[in-house]
Amino acid sequence: MSKRKIETPARAPRPRQGRGRQRQRLIDACISALHIYGPSRTTVEKVVAIAKMSPGIVRFYFDSKAAMLVASLQYLAAEFEEQVLVPVSKLKERPVAALELMVNLYLDPDIASPRKVSVWYAFWGEASSRQEYYDICGQKDESFAILVRELIGRLIEDTAQPHLDSDAVALGLIGVLEILWQDFAFQNEENIDRARAKRRAMAYLRSVFPGRFSPTPDSGSAGGARDREAASGVGAAGAGTFAAARPFASWVYEDSRAFAMEREALFKRAPQIVGHESELAGPGDFLTADTGAERVLVVRDAAGSVHALRNSCPDWPHALVTARSGRFAQGIECPMHGLAFGLDGAQTNARSRADRGDRADLSALDLKVLDGWLIVRSATSADAPPSLAGWLEARPPQDLRPLGVGLDTDVAADWKLLVELMLETAPLEGAPAGTAEMLAWSCARAGHGAGWSSRRYRSLAGPAAKATWRVRFMLPNQLLESRPDGLSIWQAIPNDAGRSRLWRLDYTYCASATGARAMQYLAARVCPRGRRSVIAVAESVQQAVVRFGYRATSAHPAPEGVRWFRAQLLARMPALALNRPPADQ
Repeated sequence: MSKRKIETPARAPRPRQGRGRQRQRLIDACISALHIYGPSRTTVEKVVAIAKMSPGIVRFYFDSKAAMLVASLQYLAAEFEEQVLVPVSKLKERPVAALELMVNLYLDPDIASPRKVSVWYAFWGEASSRQEYYDICGQKDESFAILVRELIGRLIEDTAQPHLDSDAVALGLIGVLEILWQDFAFQNEENIDRARAKRRAMAYLRSVFPGRFSPTPDSGSAGGARDREAASGVGAAGAGTFAAARPFASWVYEDSRAFAMEREALFKRAPQIVGHESELAGPGDFLTADTGAERVLVVRDAAGSVHALRNSCPDWPHALVTARSGRFAQGIECPMHGLAFGLDGAQTNARSRADRGDRADLSALDLKVLDGWLIVRSATSADAPPSLAGWLEARPPQDLRPLGVGLDTDVAADWKLLVELMLETAPLEGAPAGTAEMLAWSCARAGHGAGWSSRRYRSLAGPAAKATWRVRFMLPNQLLESRPDGLSIWQAIPNDAGRSRLWRLDYTYCASATGARAMQYLAARVCPRGRRSVIAVAESVQQAVVRFGYRATSAHPAPEGVRWFRAQLLARMPALALNRPPADQ
C-alpha cells in the first residue's frame, strides 16, 4: 500500500471518560497509522512517531500492539454509536426526520473521513483471522442495520405502502451508504463532494418514498424539517406559498388499491365532525354518520355521557341504525339476530350471550367534544384534533340550531376531485394560511356580490351581513364555512374506487325556521360548490382522467388551495406520485 497524506481530524475526538490525554493521543495516532499502513504494517514505532511520543509510553497503556489496535477500533465503534446511532434513535417516532439525520451523520466528515473509513475497511480485511476485530465491526454493522430496518418499517406503515419490503428497502439504503463510504476511503478530504454524496443517498429514499423527503438534506435535521415544510407548502409562519404539486395520474382516481390506501392512511386517522352536542338533548338521542372509514353511531346515555360506537351488528356487518337522528326508547337493538345493547354499547341480553358463548359489545370509537362539536375517528390517537378556535368569531356555538342534512348525494367521481372543486370554487381573498392539517381563509363573499342572491342575503342578514365569512378546510375531506346566518360543514366521503358521496350539515343562528332556510339557500347560491352543475363537472373530469387519460395542463396552474391539498396527500401517501399503481412498478 502506498503512503498517503496523513489527515488530521477536523476536531479531536472527545476522550472517553476515565482515559487520559496521552492514551487518547496514542489512539488517534494509531488510527492515522492504520490509515497509512494498514493493520499488518502498523508498528508501535510508527504510531509513536506520529504521536511524537517515546516508545516506552505505549507499554504503560497497552499490553501489546494488538491491544492498541483493538482499542482504536473500539474507540471508532463507540464514536459511531454516540454520534450516529444515539441521536438518530431519539427520532424513531419521526422516521423521515430520523433518516434524513442518519444520512447527514453517516456521511459527516467527523465519522466518514478517509482516515477513519479506511480503518474500518482495513480491519474488515483482517476480520477472518482475528475474532475480536470481527466482533467489534460486526456489532457496529448489526446495530446500524437494525435501526435502519426499524425506521424503514415505520415509514412504510406511515405511508400505507404494504407492498414494500422493509428488509429489502433497508438493505438498499445500507448498500448506498456503504458504496459512498468506499469511495471516501480512497480519496483525500479536499476531493470529496459530501453534498453530492448526501444527495445521492437521499435520491434513493425519495425514489422509494416519493414526496416524503426534502431535496436538500445538507443542513441537518432542522434544515430537513424546514425543507419538508416548504415541500408541503407550509411555511414557518403558516401562510403563503404552496407547492406546485401536479395532478395525480389517472389510476389514483379509480384504483381499488388507492382507495384502500387512502382509507388506511387518511380516513382511519382523520378527525371527522359528525354533529353538534346540542343535537343530543336527552338520554337515548342519537346521530349517525359515515366518516369514510366507519359507520358511526353517537348516542347520549342516561347519565348524560356521549359515546361513539361502530354502527354495525357484531354478527353480520349491517347498519343497526339507518336514520340520521332519533331517540332510542330503551336501547340499541338488532331484531334480526336477537341482540340488544345498552346506550354505552355493552351487550345486555343474557340469552344471546349464552347462545354465543361470548360477549359481543359494540366497538367504541375515538370521540372528542370540542366547543360542542362531536369529532370522531376510528383509530385512537394521542394527537388532539385541529383547533377550531376563531372559526365562529365571537359567536358562541351554543347559539347554533341544527338544520339537519342540507345535501346528501352520490357522485360518480373520486372524492379527491370533489375536494379539489371545493377548493377551486372557494372564494379566496388574499393568501390562505396553512398548517399540516388545515387551510383557513376569510372572505366577504355576500358583502361584495352584485347578484340577486348576494343582495337578498344582505337584506335578510341586516347589519350582520358585514361580518366576514370564514372558511376552513380540514384534511382530508371537510370544508367548514362560517357565515353571518350560521355555518355549513361539507364532506366528500369516499364510497368506493371512483365513487363518493357529497354530504352537508347545516346550522343556523336565525330564530325563525323560515328565515334560516331562506338564508341558507341564498348562501348556497352565493357559494355554489353543491350545485348540480359542479357535481356534473366532477363526474365529467372523472371520466376524462379514467377513460381518456386527460390531465390538467401546466399552462393553467391550479389554485393555491388545490396545490396545498395535493402536496399534503403526497406527503402522507408517496405512492400517489407514481405513474402506475405500486404493484405494476
